[in-house]
Amino acid sequence: MTGDILLIHNAVDEEIATGGKAAFRESNIALIVEAATVTDALETLGIKYQTKIIKTLEQLPDILIRNNRGIVFNLVEELPSSILHACYVPAVCRAHGWACTGSDTPALLLAQNKWQTKAVLKAANVPTPDGAIVPVGQRISLKHLPRGKYVVKPVFSDASEGIDADSIVELPSEALSKAIERIHETFNQPALVEQFIPHRELDVSLIQQNGEVKVLPIAEIDFSAFDMDRPRIVDYSAKWEVGSFAYNHTPLIIPARISEKASELVRQYALAAWNAIGCQDYARIDFRMDDNEQVFVLEVNPNPDISPDAGFADALTAAGISYERFIEILLDNASMRSSCESLF
Repeated sequence: MTGDILLIHNAVDEEIATGGKAAFRESNIALIVEAATVTDALETLGIKYQTKIIKTLEQLPDILIRNNRGIVFNLVEELPSSILHACYVPAVCRAHGWACTGSDTPALLLAQNKWQTKAVLKAANVPTPDGAIVPVGQRISLKHLPRGKYVVKPVFSDASEGIDADSIVELPSEALSKAIERIHETFNQPALVEQFIPHRELDVSLIQQNGEVKVLPIAEIDFSAFDMDRPRIVDYSAKWEVGSFAYNHTPLIIPARISEKASELVRQYALAAWNAIGCQDYARIDFRMDDNEQVFVLEVNPNPDISPDAGFADALTAAGISYERFIEILLDNASMRSSCESLF
């Protein structure tokens, strides 16, 4: 590797960093832990780096111009001016002659929109739950959706933001309309109304090395402590609220306790989803599985959370890949892409 290594992440709101009451404080402050974990790994590896923090996409070109061309370790997750602006970081880096870790701009943009992702996956024969999109200010049309349970969530948001027990609703019901209105009012985003697949959830992490994509050991969320009245979902509290019941009772089981036939199908669909979205370097793909071991892709997460208590890190451990080796792989991939691009 030649040139500079810049670890770049977005700024965390001051109110969040000082323990204020900002919305979704827990998921935002997790970025600080993630960045610290990566820098610890870089230091262990003896790799020199600088950390740069941006508040807007417009700040990025000036940082790149002022440093020797090299590799950006991209941890930019969200920028306040637009929920899509973080997706453009790889394109801006490449335009200024820098390589960048993780997925490229087209994949990030596509995966950010859950509704478009579902359409692309269906076109690639990857099963996803049926659903509908409800633009802000509009009501849902029930013509083409069968009765049953649905989950209502924002189309663009990540980290289970906006998802809780009230997100699981029956169709038709007044609760469905309320859940849609809540997404519109809280996020100013379209609502995705998606068929709810009980009762199991799988996390599948993938890593790319030397041009080959490897599916890491499949993980299952353990909902065994949940009673029948509690929806078996990984909602916001399960991911981020340390003192909550869901956070403390949704451990990962690696490898998942599913049949070899189901495992093979999950691996097949995970690779198909990776290719359909155009991921590179690393990704996590979330599945739901019904009682007949039919599997459905919920969403594709390029550049997922790689903090030490995240599912991706657990999958690395299960695969026998150290965190430091993972960081090396990402930098090697970016360096290789940079070398290939310089030939043209």
